[in-house]
Amino acid sequence: MILTGLPLNIDIQQILLHLANFAILFFGLYILLYKPVVDFMKKREEHYKELDEKAEGKLAEAENKEKEYSDRLAACDEEIAAFRKKAEEDMNKERLENQKAAKERADKLLEEARESAETEKKSIIKKAEKEITEMVSAAAEKIMLSDDITKAYDEFLSDAERSAKNG
Repeated sequence: MILTGLPLNIDIQQILLHLANFAILFFGLYILLYKPVVDFMKKREEHYKELDEKAEGKLAEAENKEKEYSDRLAACDEEIAAFRKKAEEDMNKERLENQKAAKERADKLLEEARESAETEKKSIIKKAEKEITEMVSAAAEKIMLSDDITKAYDEFLSDAERSAKNG
């Protein structure tokens, strides 16, 4: 049925054919272009969402490891401080022991020096006493043997001076 009496030369059959062509074109493009593009966009969105989740997981894991390592470093710093403190205490203890041992050695050396000096002093005193005794006995002998006391006295003094110079 062709309607030719419509105003403005409008052909309804042509309009319906154009509408049918448009509908076929629309559904064809929907199936061929729109649906694959939408599916591609959904897959892409899911892919990036998955990447974001992985990145967040790795970031959280990295933050946990960083916290763990910082805790370990703090523990190591505490351990180092404890070792340093113990080493200082040991060093101070050993220093005090060395000082004590050195003082004991010095005291022992001083005591030995005093004993040696005392022995030397006694030896010198004995020697001096012996020499004095010999000089007195020689003087007494000379006085007894000689008639001239003045001459003996002078000789005694000169012997004493010689002994003092020699000895």
